[in-house]
Amino acid sequence: MSGRGTATVAAVAKGLPSLSLAEVVATSGLMSRTDRKYVLPLNDFLAVAEVLSLRCLEIDGQRVFGYSSTYFDTPDLTIYRAHRQDRRRRFKIRTRTYTDSADTYCELKVSGRRDETVKVRRPHPAEAAHGLTAPALMFLDDALTAAYGRPAPRPLTPALVTDYRRTTFVAADARITCDTSLVWRSGSRNLAAGGDLVLLEVKSASERNSVTEALAKLRIREQSVSKYCAGLVALGLATGGNRWRPALRRLGVA
Repeated sequence: MSGRGTATVAAVAKGLPSLSLAEVVATSGLMSRTDRKYVLPLNDFLAVAEVLSLRCLEIDGQRVFGYSSTYFDTPDLTIYRAHRQDRRRRFKIRTRTYTDSADTYCELKVSGRRDETVKVRRPHPAEAAHGLTAPALMFLDDALTAAYGRPAPRPLTPALVTDYRRTTFVAADARITCDTSLVWRSGSRNLAAGGDLVLLEVKSASERNSVTEALAKLRIREQSVSKYCAGLVALGLATGGNRWRPALRRLGVA
């Protein structure tokens, strides 16, 4: 995604009322939620922003933030294959670093009932962002045993890094994250998503909300896209990724 996407989102954010992180958590801090994803040209993003009443997360005067996530998988990509096969008991394991503050977390995302996503996390040392410490592995084992009755697979190694810029908007009944300047990295390989696009995700307690209804009225369709799975396919590190090809085409990398 080009710098123009980041600049456009930043310009929209600048004109909106602000919310502190505490206010965002209080109004829409959803660790258990329904996620809906869309890949939008800038004109569609501007049309959506125009019809919604939004506020924007602001921290220390900033409204656009840097994110870097390292995803972990087994050497034979057990986690990726579970998503490719759309298994009911699927999950993602990652560390996430907020690059403006260097705060880092180990996160587990599991798929619950009715397309619900449940996320749990714990603080993680920033210097170990590309690895899993013994406490992190214990946390993952406990969380996956509680969710699915089995510990995390082994061995787990870094499979993909995603870097991007994120702006968070809040509507009355949903939170919207807008990601731009997306880059996938693995070893010596790296690939930037192309085009003036915004990867928009609607997160809410229910499947239908004011944001998804506005998108539907504008005839903007949901897009099946996973930064992790699509990135592996885009870099040629995984096969059988046809379900993510339409999103990759829209992102200009397929």
